[in-house]
Amino acid sequence: MGMSSDFLSSVAENLAVVIFDTRKNITYVTDLFAQTMGYSKEELLTMQHPDLCFDSFVNSASYTEFWNRLLAGQPFQDQVLRKGKGDKKIYLEANYFPLHDETHKLTGVCKICFDKTKSTSAINEALTDITSVSDAIEQMYDSQMKHMSETKSMMASMQSCSTDNLENTGALKNDTTEIGQITKTVHEIAYHTNILAVNTALQAVRSSENSNGFSVVAKEMRKLSKDVDQSSESIRETLQNILHEVESLDKTSKQTSEQIDSALNGFKQNQDSLYELEASSEKIKDNVALLSQLFKVKHDQ
Repeated sequence: MGMSSDFLSSVAENLAVVIFDTRKNITYVTDLFAQTMGYSKEELLTMQHPDLCFDSFVNSASYTEFWNRLLAGQPFQDQVLRKGKGDKKIYLEANYFPLHDETHKLTGVCKICFDKTKSTSAINEALTDITSVSDAIEQMYDSQMKHMSETKSMMASMQSCSTDNLENTGALKNDTTEIGQITKTVHEIAYHTNILAVNTALQAVRSSENSNGFSVVAKEMRKLSKDVDQSSESIRETLQNILHEVESLDKTSKQTSEQIDSALNGFKQNQDSLYELEASSEKIKDNVALLSQLFKVKHDQ
């Protein structure tokens, strides 16, 4: 008898225990259970099991099934959500087992529990934080995708302009080459004109008649040849400068086009990475939702 008294005393001091009769009335409670729920022992002894549960659970089919199993003598163990004083959420690791009298008749249900409120709240907060991070990643993804789409469109437009510039530069280069050929032809004409002027001058020397006329014509032809030659040389030098600048522009345009192509490839790789990031974010949200659902199922017991 003394051992039984010591055992009950130890239980009362160290465990959170509550006993319900078959009508769900609280008939026994330890100090630790009262402390966990935020009530005094006297208050709890005037209460029933539904008073320690939220209405959403009490009014559900799960609650009826829960008590049907207990009254059928089936034990139960799980993490549960209960209502403390002031509607405070209390998470308990609960073990229910039946109590029988000497005739094996069910007289009540005993629950031994451990307070898991802090750890469970921490888990719920962590899940909330993870969800917030996932939402932030999703928002960042949307923002980056919008920015990348705009930049990609701009780069595509630049690439189109660069392609047009390359085509125009090529055409300008061809035109410059053709003008160079024309200038060469003009230079040759000037050369032949100069030869013709020399021949005319010689002819003037040989002929006594109209020598002055031949001399004037030869002089004007030499002057014209010289002017044409100087002009063609000036044009040739100018064309050489233009051709050099066109070639430089052509080289720069090609480099720009290559850089744009490289940038577009980089954008595609970044876009693929963002797609993977979005997929990972969705998986995180799905897993968080699954964990939250699992907790909800447990807490509704």
